[in-house]
Amino acid sequence: MKKALGVVGALVVLAVILAVGFVFLNREGSDGGASGGQKDKYAGYNRIITLKKGDIKVVLLSRGNEIKSGNNKIKVVIEPPQKIKEFYFYMPPMPGMDEMRDAANLKEVAPGEYEGTLKISMDGPWQIRAVLMDDSMITENVFVPLQKGAVAEGGGGHGSHISVKPGKRQLVGIVVEPVSKLELVKTFTTVGFVDYDLSKIYDVTVRADAWIEETFGRFEGEFVKKGAPLMRLLSPEIEIARQELELAKKKGDGELIRKAKEKLDYLQNRDVVRSPVSGVILKKKVYEGGFVKEGMTAYRIADISRVWIIAEVPLKEAVYASKGTPVFITPEDNPDEIIEGEVDYIFPEADRMARTIKVRVSVKNKGITLKPNSLVSVEFERELGEAVAVPETAVVDTGKRQVVFVEVEEGMFMPKQVKLGRKAEGYYQVLHGLKEGDRVVVRGTFLLDSEAQIRGLYGAGGGAGHHH
Repeated sequence: MKKALGVVGALVVLAVILAVGFVFLNREGSDGGASGGQKDKYAGYNRIITLKKGDIKVVLLSRGNEIKSGNNKIKVVIEPPQKIKEFYFYMPPMPGMDEMRDAANLKEVAPGEYEGTLKISMDGPWQIRAVLMDDSMITENVFVPLQKGAVAEGGGGHGSHISVKPGKRQLVGIVVEPVSKLELVKTFTTVGFVDYDLSKIYDVTVRADAWIEETFGRFEGEFVKKGAPLMRLLSPEIEIARQELELAKKKGDGELIRKAKEKLDYLQNRDVVRSPVSGVILKKKVYEGGFVKEGMTAYRIADISRVWIIAEVPLKEAVYASKGTPVFITPEDNPDEIIEGEVDYIFPEADRMARTIKVRVSVKNKGITLKPNSLVSVEFERELGEAVAVPETAVVDTGKRQVVFVEVEEGMFMPKQVKLGRKAEGYYQVLHGLKEGDRVVVRGTFLLDSEAQIRGLYGAGGGAGHHH
């Protein structure tokens, strides 16, 4: 019996030893190896981006797969370990907006390790700033949302890169060009029509009631030269004033003569009324044998030596049309003629049905070749100035953001989010994300885009609704 108890006791002791050993081995396994220690160190966090300056590395980690606008739970690790004075996201001032500074609320949990929260105000271009105790600063330009696996300029790690062998690169036709600054000119063409210059329309009136004896065959739409006869009048009031002048002359009364002449000057002492300008008769309201009253418009004549071009500009292009913008006008009936002009007025109302605004250009009408109400083609040309620019073929629109592929090393490409400005002459302005000299893929982005989607390099939902 004692022997049996001894065997049982030995077995129990052996079981305890094995259990302790198993726990010990498991603990050793979790701490051992290069990756095991890293897993504990970053437990529950995902590495987002690593910033470098000399031998110092600043690793930013998040509880999620990205740093996004709103609240983020983060971990910051300084390697080699040292204290950090400040850690914040900075956005410089922009038109209509002051600078922004979103600081992290961190607590040191171990030498060189900090945990806490970071609230980002908005999506967009930011600069990460890590300030050490000696006031040295490590920075990196990023774009929020910042996806897991982002690589800082000069940083390590190829998790967000796509490698293409030289043979395959030639097969798929990948072409890379350096980013450069260009003088961009925005051009677009729209339709317009020729209109009368309303400042050059004249009403022909009389200052005394009169009978119309003759209209010289004039008609609406006729082009008349300056001085051409429009109508012959018989005015009782003018005839009376003439007789008064004759009587004053017979009497030799200087004062009566002066007053009679003043009256005839006011009444415009004339039998034939002539055109004051070369132009088109827009309205004719008198006829032979008819009667015209004082102040009544007998003719309306438009001088067409200068005309207005009224262009219908789509609302999406309206930002490129301002006073002084150069335009080139081509008449529909004479496509070989090009007339230069510039915008001199933008009408304040939009056409909500056509979704356009009217823009006016005043031009000389040499040889009266521009016929009022005829259609013309109007090309606008707006200089945008010098800007960092990439061909539109380099841009991949993921539906949520715009991306270009940057060649960071020979045959190694990284998708990089950019913020784009205006488009002109097949190029996009780059407001953020690229600098002059960066090498970007301008042809053959389809393969890289497909690979990036498969590997999830665009982040959650980033691959939907692509446009190339």
